[in-house]
Amino acid sequence: MCCYTCKHWSFIPLDAVRTTAQQREKGSYISMTQVLVVDDSSTIREFVHRTLEPEGYAVSEADDGAQGLDALKSATDRMVVLLDYQMPQLDGAQVLTEVARVGTPLTNHEYYVITAAENTFPPAFIDLLRYLSIRVLPKPLEPRSLVVAVQAAAERLSAIPEKPIES
Repeated sequence: MCCYTCKHWSFIPLDAVRTTAQQREKGSYISMTQVLVVDDSSTIREFVHRTLEPEGYAVSEADDGAQGLDALKSATDRMVVLLDYQMPQLDGAQVLTEVARVGTPLTNHEYYVITAAENTFPPAFIDLLRYLSIRVLPKPLEPRSLVVAVQAAAERLSAIPEKPIES
């Protein structure tokens, strides 16, 4: 998985990731984390459903950036957002530009840009990914990589924020 926030390829070792069953046994399972997949491809949206729902994630979808932005604006809970880079109406870059403009609460979600074109991002979009600390998942999506990425994002969502350092 490509991480543009630190500008190098980073990998999460599969043996470092607990399985859903192990998490349930230890009581640390993050139940029913909401996942929003925003992609104009019904094949991708169906793949995400088939891959993540058996792992305990609640998946909703939007088939373009405009619908995705509406879903983000009306969301009451923080969620993991899988956002396609190239879509009709609003593309992923336009959606994230609006997220940055609006700020909180839209920046409270965990985002992944999913794309087959990660090597062709314009510099301004790379800067936006860095600014928002957004990771990139390359297409074609692999089931295990998707589960690992969403699990890591769900854990970041459930982390207790650190208190600011007092001066």
